[in-house]
Amino acid sequence: MSDSTSCDPYDDPFHPPTIPTMVNCLHCGEQYDSYLIEWRIIHNRDGAELGFWCCPTPGCDGLGFGCDILPADPEWRDERGGWCDDDDADWYDYDDDDDADAADLDPGGDIEFDDDVPF
Repeated sequence: MSDSTSCDPYDDPFHPPTIPTMVNCLHCGEQYDSYLIEWRIIHNRDGAELGFWCCPTPGCDGLGFGCDILPADPEWRDERGGWCDDDDADWYDYDDDDDADAADLDPGGDIEFDDDVPF
């Protein structure tokens, strides 16, 4: 939410998609149409209202489309063509040399401890 005191459901970044789709909840494992995701308002200790998009399954604490509630179709894209896609993520290109690099980090028992460190 852009304003921490806002209770506008569509100001919340975890609102359901505009075009309904089948979703799965990571907490309860239920599958349902995204239009069933519920907007719930709770009050914090100070009495301020806080709103959350929630799984509609009774007793489930799954919150937010794209957080605990995800599209059932792994190829799903929103109405703008976007979604989280890390199939071709090039931010980390793993190769066999990484195992060798990790082995270089193992000091093999030559660690000297500083007695001044409090932990």
